[in-house]
Amino acid sequence: MLRVLSVILTLTLLLSCGAESKKTVAKEEATKPAVESILLSDFEDSSKELITYAGPQSKVTAVYSTEKAKSGKQSAKVTHQTKDWAGALITVDEGKGDWTGMKTFRMWVYGSNSKASFNIDLEDAKKEQFRYTITDDFEGWKEFVIPLSEFKWRTDWQASDALLNKKYDYPMMTVQFCTATLGNFTLYFDDIVIDSK
Repeated sequence: MLRVLSVILTLTLLLSCGAESKKTVAKEEATKPAVESILLSDFEDSSKELITYAGPQSKVTAVYSTEKAKSGKQSAKVTHQTKDWAGALITVDEGKGDWTGMKTFRMWVYGSNSKASFNIDLEDAKKEQFRYTITDDFEGWKEFVIPLSEFKWRTDWQASDALLNKKYDYPMMTVQFCTATLGNFTLYFDDIVIDSK
């Protein structure tokens, strides 16, 4: 009788462990990204609009340029004459906005050591924005590898119709790859990628 009870207990424990193991695997599969990386833009498709905006005292231009390119034939050239606020952005293409399981934002920037600061802003499905600030203290091409967790919820401004919950809500909508409050400078941008590493 005791032997029978022992066998039953052992089988129960094994089945329980197996069920927990399956739950763990299912959870890992649920958070695993469908792809390892998502190319948001390599700025080779000149038909995709580079959108700019500026305050009354500022001017910003964003154009496709063959002057400098990290890869391919062209990059995005952004020129700022900023006294209040201005920026340039791209919209995230349909099918590229679900960043579930992704960890890192990667972007190449060609700097001129202007010492000007600029921001990378990510806008989610509910119009909420998250920011990372970079200083142009380098010359030539430099890759920025930024954990998505290091983009901080913007405290200076959020859209009046944004639904604020301080977390990413997918799909992501825009990447504002050069916003600034002060400064006169020109930067080039190339190969914006989100990846799972």
